Amino acid sequence: MGRASSLEKDPTTETWHKLYVMARQQALLGVLNVGVHRLPAHQLPPEHILSEWDALTSRIGERYERHERQTEELERILRRLGLRGCILKGTGLARLYPEPCRRHCGDIDLWVQAPRRALLDAFSAEYHVHDVIYQECKVDIFGNSDVELHFHPTKLYNPFCNARLQRWLERNSPIPASSHSERSEGISPAIFYPSAEFNAVFCMAHMYRHYLTGGLGLRQMMDYYYVLKDLPEERRGAVMQTLKRLGMGRFTAATMLALRYNFGLEEEYLLCEPDRKRGPRLIEDMIHAGNFGVLDKRNRAADGERKLGRFLRRNRRTFSLLRYYPREVLWAPLSRISQYFWRLSQGYL
Repeated sequence: MGRASSLEKDPTTETWHKLYVMARQQALLGVLNVGVHRLPAHQLPPEHILSEWDALTSRIGERYERHERQTEELERILRRLGLRGCILKGTGLARLYPEPCRRHCGDIDLWVQAPRRALLDAFSAEYHVHDVIYQECKVDIFGNSDVELHFHPTKLYNPFCNARLQRWLERNSPIPASSHSERSEGISPAIFYPSAEFNAVFCMAHMYRHYLTGGLGLRQMMDYYYVLKDLPEERRGAVMQTLKRLGMGRFTAATMLALRYNFGLEEEYLLCEPDRKRGPRLIEDMIHAGNFGVLDKRNRAADGERKLGRFLRRNRRTFSLLRYYPREVLWAPLSRISQYFWRLSQGYL
C-alpha cells in the first residue's frame, strides 16, 4: 500500500514461504509484489521465492493486458449486436490501483441493460451460452478468458431489499439511455465504466452476497479500499444512506473496521463508525477463508454430494452468520429454492 518502507523485523525463510502461500490464497500476489520490491535488501525473500513470485506477477500483468484487448473485442461485438454495456469489477476496478496491471483479474463481467431473453437470443446465435441464473450467465467468447454476461449487476437474498437495489442500479446505471457520448474518432462507445458512487454501492452488495454465500477475501476488500479513495467526499453521506436503505448498514460498518485494520484506511474516508462486534468476525473469516472462500472447509462438497446435500451445506454456512445479519440470512433458503424452480421452469437446469 506504500504506507511503510520496511518490515518491523526480518522474516525467516519459513515466514516468507507462509506469506507467499497466503498471498496466492488471497489472490494478492501481484499487488504485494510491489511492496516486496520496496523492502531493503536484507529483508527481501529468498531468491527461489522471489523469482517465482516475480514470474507469477508477470503473468498477472499479461492477463490484465489480455483482458484489456478482449474488452475492446467485446465492444466491437456489442456494437455489432446494437447493444451497450458496462464492465463490472475486473479491469474497471484495476484502473483505481496505482499499478493496474498488478491486480489479479478473474472473469470479465459485462452488464448489458436489456431484457434477459433478448440478450440470450442475441448471444446464443453466435456463442455457447450456459449456466443461466437470475443475475447472469456464462458466454464462451474467448478460449482463455471467461465472460459472465449480467442481466443484473448483483442481487440480495431479501426480496424487498433486492427490489430496491435493482431500482437503484437501474437509475444510476453508467449506461446512458441514449448515445450522445462520442469518442474523438467519432465512434459512439458501446462499453462504459461505473462511477465512483455506483462502485461504492454495487461492490458493497457484491461483497455482502459473497460473504454470506461462500466467503470473502482480502482482494475484494482491497478493491473497496480504492473505491472509497476514489469516492468524492460530498457523495459519502448519500452512499451510506443508500446502503442503509438496502439493508447493508451493519455489514458496511463491519467492512469499515476491516478496512481500518487490514489497510489502514484513514478515518476521513470511512462511510460510518466501524462496528467492533461484527468487524472482528469479518476480519477473521477473510483471513481464514481466502479468496472467495477457497480455504473454507464448509464450502467443500462431500464425495457423491447430491443437490439436497449441497443446498443444506450452503445454508448451514449462511446461517452461521444469522445473529450478525438476520435480515438477509433468513431469506437465503427461500431465495435459493425460488431460484431452483425458476431455472427448472425456464429449462436452464
